[in-house]
Amino acid sequence: MVVEREGGPVFYGKWRDSTGRQVKRKLGPAWTGQGRRAPRGVLDERGAIVALAAAIEAHEAALVKPRVDCTVTFADAAAAWLHQLEHVEGAKPSTLADYRYMLTPVDALPRKRGRRPAARIMRAFGSRPLAAITASDVARFLRTLDAEPGVTPRTVNKHRQLLCSVFKHAMRDDTFKLPANPAAATDKRREPDTRPIDFYDPEEVLALARAARAGAHRDPSRPAASADEADERRRADEQDAALFIVAAFTGLRMGELLALCWRHVDFAAAKLLVEGSWSAGRLTTPKSRKWRAVPLADQPAAVLAQLGERDRFTGRDDLVFANQVGGYVDGSALRRRYRRAQSAAGLRPLRFHDLRHSFGSLVIREFDPVSVKDFMGHAKITTTERYLYARSRRTDAARMTKAFAPKQIPPDTIPAPV
Repeated sequence: MVVEREGGPVFYGKWRDSTGRQVKRKLGPAWTGQGRRAPRGVLDERGAIVALAAAIEAHEAALVKPRVDCTVTFADAAAAWLHQLEHVEGAKPSTLADYRYMLTPVDALPRKRGRRPAARIMRAFGSRPLAAITASDVARFLRTLDAEPGVTPRTVNKHRQLLCSVFKHAMRDDTFKLPANPAAATDKRREPDTRPIDFYDPEEVLALARAARAGAHRDPSRPAASADEADERRRADEQDAALFIVAAFTGLRMGELLALCWRHVDFAAAKLLVEGSWSAGRLTTPKSRKWRAVPLADQPAAVLAQLGERDRFTGRDDLVFANQVGGYVDGSALRRRYRRAQSAAGLRPLRFHDLRHSFGSLVIREFDPVSVKDFMGHAKITTTERYLYARSRRTDAARMTKAFAPKQIPPDTIPAPV
């Protein structure tokens, strides 16, 4: 039907939808001219019929489109996503711990020996209705992270990716039927270009071990209170020294080192069997979810053999690197001792994980990338290829110099002048 308006006649459509409700929609300006074609953007009768059909189709599609429960908050969606990760996808304990920390509630208590969690995500979105969060809201949140001192582009991207994952899970029909992922419409930050990996060479690793073995990483103002405590400290220092050498010369991750039992050490076959990892207080599989065998070179074999001569915790199922009662070593305390040993040895500060990079950067000089990939338990060869920069040797430069040298022509082959 045509309705006269102040700006001119307008076509309206009226119908009853599939629910029996009467619907009225404006279709567009109406053309009432006779014998001439309707201008662009103005509907004649045929155009009005087409526009009415399109309006009906769009209306019916909206009726069947799932609606998000307005009472569902972002915190509800985050909890559902974490449940999916833990109980369905079987994410690693350390991964879950990291995500839970990023999704810490605003009123959470500080961690042991730590500060109160920043709770950036839950402070911004936790209590908000899930359906009310827009791409503009997420972009605004990411910009606040950009401006926060000490927050790197990598950290911003990590927050963005977590938001994307939560919203993506909330879009499923079996969760909250969110119509769109607002975080997916935001921009990823440009991270710094990669640089060559810094690592300790063998002599630096041995210097680190010597500092630990000598107890130089201990506080001199807190001497042992008894002879028994002094003996226990010497045992712990010797174990730390061995652990640093094994880490750098086998490439095992910290969790894999802490889960290593004596049954995994095969001196006769010169190999270590890696089948477990101590992660966030739980024994789980290695990061790749696959066991692997790592060649045991003479250097780590020697310190392990010496460690096996101690008077306890040497049974087949005992831990190679054990605490005072034979249990798992605390990873946080181990990192602190590692940093103090670095300082005592006068070494540049590198992460504990960089001992694994020492292994990769050194063995790539003697082995092909596929072998190194298997030794280190990488899921993709592209991860192993990070170490190829360290593969060149001094002989490579000599060979290249030879390739660039001009070709010498024997004097007796030079034709005489005419």
